[in-house]
Amino acid sequence: MKNEFTLKEKDKIAKAVYKNFQRAQLDLLYMSQHYNYYPEIDLFKIKEPASSKQSDAQLLNQLERKQRLEEYVHIMNQVHSHLSKESYFFIENEYLNFYDRDWWMHYYSRSTYYRVKHNVLNELIDTISRFWSDKDIIGLLR
Repeated sequence: MKNEFTLKEKDKIAKAVYKNFQRAQLDLLYMSQHYNYYPEIDLFKIKEPASSKQSDAQLLNQLERKQRLEEYVHIMNQVHSHLSKESYFFIENEYLNFYDRDWWMHYYSRSTYYRVKHNVLNELIDTISRFWSDKDIIGLLR
């Protein structure tokens, strides 16, 4: 793994990871509320429509997408379970529940904030590298 990431690159990776994580959670919520993955039987239909193959392909694509999203959320939950409590607290305030830009001022001095941020992002990237390849992680920098 490339350990020469700058703080800016580490921050960009973390922002991309958590943006995708939150998007995956929202997409899963939307899919669970708006899509029915069970076959429907309509007793009043006399013949099948011609677009049956198209709807089957669309359903298959939705199921594959749902599976990928669930896998991503599961991996991120595993990453969170491997992080220390302090690191997760930092990540939660910095990336997940981003309400106040200056949340850290109540807890750290400026120098301590950046030192902790370096340590947390190193721990996050090390933990993520257990689940994803180096190529996938570097791809988040784009």
